[in-house]
Amino acid sequence: MCPEPSSRKRSANQGFALVVALFVIVIMAAFGLLIARYTTTTQAVSAEDYLWAQALHSAESVVSLNILYRDGGGGLSASPVPSVENISTHIEADTFVATNTPAVIRVRADHATGVSRTVEAKYLLAPN
Repeated sequence: MCPEPSSRKRSANQGFALVVALFVIVIMAAFGLLIARYTTTTQAVSAEDYLWAQALHSAESVVSLNILYRDGGGGLSASPVPSVENISTHIEADTFVATNTPAVIRVRADHATGVSRTVEAKYLLAPN
């Protein structure tokens, strides 16, 4: 009762398939973790980029509205400082004194997460 040569070969390779399967599972799990981490990081960066853009546009709109107010356009009764989607805006500097005089306006927009953007515009209003 001598074992056949093919069965000896099979018994020597039985453990090899298990090792290969475990190796493939570990590699696939590592790739899954890397993809999950990349996705999480990308989502956080995208959310922050969105807030940066929103803060920038808020500050720019306050600058534009204040220049429009100084120019007498738009029927504005007071200098506007709007708040947009939890982004507060503050006029840090406004050197306007009269038409035909160069002026600078600087506006900062802040979000509760710490995102902040500052916009500065230099302008000259012609007399009406």
